[in-house]
Amino acid sequence: MRIEADIRPAPGFTLIEVVVALTVVSLGIIAAFNLIVQISSGSLQMKDRTLASWIASNEIARLRLSGEFPDVSQFDGDVEFAGGNYRWRATISETGVEKLRRIDLDVAYADDPDRVVGRSVGFISPQPTARLGGVAWAGPAAGSDQQDTDARADDGTGESSQEGADSSDQGDGG
Repeated sequence: MRIEADIRPAPGFTLIEVVVALTVVSLGIIAAFNLIVQISSGSLQMKDRTLASWIASNEIARLRLSGEFPDVSQFDGDVEFAGGNYRWRATISETGVEKLRRIDLDVAYADDPDRVVGRSVGFISPQPTARLGGVAWAGPAAGSDQQDTDARADDGTGESSQEGADSSDQGDGG
């Protein structure tokens, strides 16, 4: 009796197929991990740029609201904002327009002031004199009578001590 061995490949994967498959999966995982790191890094950079933009806008607004028209100069300051410490540097320069100055404001980390996180540009002009009906808001109107002002003063009862109230305020009843 003769026994014939039936030689057939065993079902499953060969060692080379397994190694190639693991290599492909490993490269995919590494690529996905690198993508996650880049997205996280980009998000942090965008957060820092946004905060720097807010800091710059705040400082430009503070300069405008100070009421002073700045000379051409450069100055800086520190600010704590959103849990971080930042340093800003403002550069005031001339423009081609009279009574208009340009503000270039750079924002950096306080511990690394040479690494600029964000920049912003603004313009400032002298504050116009506020007027209402041709009269300056600050101070009494030209030609006003001090007695007239005293007659309308509050007498402490919560009512005006103005004599001869205008009858048009009472309605016409009709």
